Amino acid sequence: MSKLRPIRPMNFPDLTPATEFGPKPIPKWIAPTSLYVDGTYQRDLSERSIRLIRKTIEDFRWNRYKPPIVVQTGPATLHVIDGQHTAITAATLRIPEILILIVGADTVDERARAFVGHNTDRIVVSPFDIYRALLASGDPAAQDVDNVCRRAGVRIRVISPSSAIAEGDTAAVGRIRSLVKRRGVVPARKVLQVLVKAKRAPLTGAEIIASEHIICDARKDIDLEELTAAIRIEGTEGLNKAHAKAKTDRSLVWREVANRWLRRIDRSQAA
Repeated sequence: MSKLRPIRPMNFPDLTPATEFGPKPIPKWIAPTSLYVDGTYQRDLSERSIRLIRKTIEDFRWNRYKPPIVVQTGPATLHVIDGQHTAITAATLRIPEILILIVGADTVDERARAFVGHNTDRIVVSPFDIYRALLASGDPAAQDVDNVCRRAGVRIRVISPSSAIAEGDTAAVGRIRSLVKRRGVVPARKVLQVLVKAKRAPLTGAEIIASEHIICDARKDIDLEELTAAIRIEGTEGLNKAHAKAKTDRSLVWREVANRWLRRIDRSQAA
């Protein structure tokens, strides 16, 4: 079945649609080093910005390129109001010309408002959407995650407060991707399978890390059936108590979860 979805207008009878759109953006190819950033309303480069630029420098492709939005403030002066990271990446890669879109904003106030609009009027792509896109693209790492989850009985999905949740459901896609990358497919499957067999619903990030810590680091020779039984007995009540203790002690939730599971196993063995 095709998943193509055509663009169609939507009907919002309670809205008053805009009628004045202002001048259309003007596309132009220009040297990235000819652009400026106005520190009056633009943020300085943070550590996160530097990490993003470093990653983009390594992965730059034209099919991922989004033109910076620029305003002309003088006969030959162009200020970037959105996309300075892209422009810096292009300059660093010595790309001679990049496509920009010049929009109308004559005053600093207008330019600042445009900057705010570009950085707030957008939907952030969720980790789930990114994973789904990587899986559709045939990305080997995403396929490994998919295979691990299928064999472990885990279903990655979006979970809302009203969702009906089944055993093995999880929204912790980022945590599972990290797990598979760090440990490999077989250990990752064991980590997740223990939680599924313990009937956890949903699998939380803290529980995944706790299971990984025990199986891969703290107790590499642990009996997985014993661990499964401990997790099942602790259940959601144990998880909630771990959250409360972590908050009181200002400790890591996953560590409190792991400690509870291990204490229960040790008590059982001692008895």
